[in-house]
Amino acid sequence: MSKMAALKMTTPRTAQAAEPASGPRLTARRRAFLDAANAAFLEKGYANTTLADIIARSGGSRQTLYALFGGKQGLFEAIVSERNAELFRPFRADGKPERTPDEVLVEIGTNFLQTVLAPDALGLYRLVVAEGPFMPELSERFWALGPARTLTAFETYFTEQTRRGVLNLPDPHQAARQFQGILLGAFHIQCLLGLNQIPSTAEIGDFVKGAVHRFLDGCRNISG
Repeated sequence: MSKMAALKMTTPRTAQAAEPASGPRLTARRRAFLDAANAAFLEKGYANTTLADIIARSGGSRQTLYALFGGKQGLFEAIVSERNAELFRPFRADGKPERTPDEVLVEIGTNFLQTVLAPDALGLYRLVVAEGPFMPELSERFWALGPARTLTAFETYFTEQTRRGVLNLPDPHQAARQFQGILLGAFHIQCLLGLNQIPSTAEIGDFVKGAVHRFLDGCRNISG
């Protein structure tokens, strides 16, 4: 079997599919597996972490782990998906069209930076960068479940706002990439390299407000 086939990432089973009606206990077990896997990945690296390591840390069984996640790859995907889920909350908040782009983008931008600058998120990013050259499948799944989904959410939002005439963005896809880059700024790389401490909530808020203001000044539709 080729390395690609052996390491091919599979979509993890959802909690709903894996958990019967006796949900609470299995939900707690699922949380224990995720926390144990995250800690083991950050401490030992993805390649060097075994299922035995995760089971020992979590106190669960191999049978339950397989039923919930299908294996180590499924655990990794679930961790990345979970971290990314909160990023989309402002886009789903209430669907009210009167919410201005300023309000939505400041909220989503703040959530985005707080998420990617969290210590565990920085550790996960370092892990993928370190192991990606040797396990490209890991990088591909991380990109697909994390940054790519964020970019798609931005692009979808910008497309809708342009359709409604609120913004003027001929290329929402490019605008999404530019906006994400503005948000990351120097914070992300400095924190990844350990050259700067994680900024406070107030610092992140001030930075995001300024970034959103500068971004929107370049694409507001002022003709109407």
